Amino acid sequence: MNINDVYSLIEQEMNNVNSELTKNLDSEVEMVNEVASYVFESGGKRLRPVFLVLAAKLAGYNGNRSSVLSGVVEYIHTATLIHDDVIDGAKYRRGKDSVNRVFGNDITVLCGDFLYSRAFVNLVRDGDPEIQLILANAAKTMSEGEVFQLIKTADFFLKFEDYEKIIFSKTAVLFSACCEIGGILGGLDKKKVSTLKDFGKYVGLAFQMSDDILDYLGNPDYTGKNPGTDLKEGKMTLPMILLRQCLKKDEIKIIRDIFTSEDYSEKNLEYILTLMQNNNIKEKAEKFVDDYIFKAKTLLNEFDDNPYKDSLLFLADYMVKRDR
Repeated sequence: MNINDVYSLIEQEMNNVNSELTKNLDSEVEMVNEVASYVFESGGKRLRPVFLVLAAKLAGYNGNRSSVLSGVVEYIHTATLIHDDVIDGAKYRRGKDSVNRVFGNDITVLCGDFLYSRAFVNLVRDGDPEIQLILANAAKTMSEGEVFQLIKTADFFLKFEDYEKIIFSKTAVLFSACCEIGGILGGLDKKKVSTLKDFGKYVGLAFQMSDDILDYLGNPDYTGKNPGTDLKEGKMTLPMILLRQCLKKDEIKIIRDIFTSEDYSEKNLEYILTLMQNNNIKEKAEKFVDDYIFKAKTLLNEFDDNPYKDSLLFLADYMVKRDR
């Protein structure tokens, strides 16, 4: 199986998702539609809708609500991304100029707000209170996570538990919600819905951890960005947490001073990367990722074998093995 096989399996549903994304850009203020269209024309794998649709299919659902709700999820996700780009001062997204760079911060933030609002209009129209609560809570958790991450900026002694809280809020909660919603659409019992929810959570945690590893130790030719962005932004992530645990006191003081300093330099980054290589940080970090993926895949043993289960199992591995 490859990624094209997965998309071929749910081609009609994903076409419907893309239609949802474009048809709901119906603001009377044309600039709103222009900005939102620019974002969606940038492409992306639509991973969260893929998980929602596959989970729904696995649960036995074949209607159009999975596409409608996938559109809601993608609006929420996209609004979060463009708000993040404003906060981070990002210049590029998916190989193109970031939306804030093209249109300015003010318009970008407000268009993100529009996408949030449009998502919840469509969610109310769908009319399912249980699903409304799941996505409302997910959006709340994502916002809280971003604030918590800002509070923890340049916190060199960030606890692993707080790091996990941040990446759950930023990333895993929405994957978890997508899989949970798929189970609800299929009318599964609470136990199996909870199993799908946990599957999405573990995959989401592993996905963000993998991304954090790539930020330091990935191949720039593949990732499309220079290493060390998290260092520059003062974000304490898994590779640095593991490095901190390996070092002697004098080395810890040096990298703490580098991490908390506002004077970023390539020389300091190279020093940290050398320490990471000497201490096998990539292998140690990938062990965390692999453990979460193993937990996720084991959960699907509750379900009968079929192409949708196979696709979810494949995606769990695919998402974390982009540069391994």
